[in-house]
Amino acid sequence: MFAKIWRSGSLYVAPAMLMIALVMLYPLVYTLIIGFFKHTLLMSSPEFSGLEQYIKLFTNPVFVKSIGNTIVWTLGSVFFQFALGFTVALVLHQHFIRGKTLLRILLMVPWVLPSIIGSSVWKWMYNADYGIINYVLVSLGFIEQNRTWLSNPNTAMWAVIVVNVWKMFPFVLLMVEASLQGVSKDLKEAAVIDGAGRFESFRNVTWPSIAPTCYSVLLLLTIWTLNAFTFIYNLTLGGPAHATEVISMFIYNKAFTEYDFGLASAASAILFISCMAVSFVYIKISSKAEV
Repeated sequence: MFAKIWRSGSLYVAPAMLMIALVMLYPLVYTLIIGFFKHTLLMSSPEFSGLEQYIKLFTNPVFVKSIGNTIVWTLGSVFFQFALGFTVALVLHQHFIRGKTLLRILLMVPWVLPSIIGSSVWKWMYNADYGIINYVLVSLGFIEQNRTWLSNPNTAMWAVIVVNVWKMFPFVLLMVEASLQGVSKDLKEAAVIDGAGRFESFRNVTWPSIAPTCYSVLLLLTIWTLNAFTFIYNLTLGGPAHATEVISMFIYNKAFTEYDFGLASAASAILFISCMAVSFVYIKISSKAEV
């Protein structure tokens, strides 16, 4: 038995698998288990409470609001990230565009810039007293007076979404444009010879070739946005009045502000299940597309 395992080469990957189990699986399983316990900083040991923590979660108005905020945050961010990145990729792919290399470098700057630095710059730009956004909008006549973009519950969420879109659309641009360059030129030429217009050629030739990449990009964007934390933490801290408090921010507040680790773990389990559900939908769509 041991000789068979030795010949299979399994022992070569055993250290890596052990490290993954220690770094990833153990914290995941521990978090899921603690979600069924009362566990605060002042308690000597966790106390089993069953589903009480989850009942407490869904009767907490702040958590319920954070679910709605998370849906708006995720859908708004992913839609505009993909739409903007996809559009720019199509434009850059055209043969008449000059200076593509320089444009690509400039457009990649938001993506490679550390999130904490980018969000700090945007926080300055949004400032109600000396921010450049208010200055430009007032100068152009779009608004009559300076606005508190991050302190107004009606604008705070969309202000943060703008920053997230600015940060991540270059990733969509990079992936989609790379995929566009792999589309068969022979198929394109054949479609033109058959009398297909630009739209028909894109629908029947280009899209089937880049669709797998687009689905993968949408999956990554959705999971990253569901777990996003930096921009909201640095720009609004979940405020004003919990207007931008998404589930990840709720987890942070419960775990590291109120030190309620049991409730934070239960909320983490909800977020984990949401990410798994998104992955399941992606697998279903991908399998149908392959068929």
